[in-house]
Amino acid sequence: RMWAMDPTPGVRLTIINPDAAAPYTGMLPGLIAGHYTQDQILIDLVRLARFAQARFILDRVTGIDRDQRQLILQNRAPISYDLLSLDIGIASDLPQVEGFAAHGNAAKPLGDYEQKWAAFVARDLDQPNLVLIGAGVGGVELALASAHRLRAKFAKITLVQRSDTALAGVGAVARAMLLDALRAAGITLITGAEPVQIMADRVVLQDGRELASD
Repeated sequence: RMWAMDPTPGVRLTIINPDAAAPYTGMLPGLIAGHYTQDQILIDLVRLARFAQARFILDRVTGIDRDQRQLILQNRAPISYDLLSLDIGIASDLPQVEGFAAHGNAAKPLGDYEQKWAAFVARDLDQPNLVLIGAGVGGVELALASAHRLRAKFAKITLVQRSDTALAGVGAVARAMLLDALRAAGITLITGAEPVQIMADRVVLQDGRELASD
């Protein structure tokens, strides 16, 4: 938006993204909780690029040729650049955990998670079991959002943390408030637990415990 209001003369701006819309990260928990619809959290990149008089390329970058100053794209010829800005985000899959690829759902990329969450909610299970791996701020936020969305279903939600401490690095007061919020929402927190296998209906921990999961 700022670029559109004050473009730099002689500069051609190009945006490359594999999807025509990008979900706004900060609104994902609200989407999971049911506060927002999918359309409300998506940024229309085509419309944004048109407003900024920028070129939009619907493709995926697969490599960077730094010597030739070119981006290697998946489906078209390389694109030259003078200045390159990368905002690739992160992924949260667990390739080292057996069965994750088949039965797990990574919270990032966001678009994939949102679609799988919508399919899960549409199953309309009675008293569903949900297991989330990772009790950092993001994991706690997703657990609370999931509990809110499934509150009428009396869902059993379990949050698993590999280390002995959840919310490491969070200030003491904020940490205490978040842990209280988990307890108030009826979310079970398990620390010092390492998931070693994910199956269609359960998560197996290193110590042999099995957590039912839909």
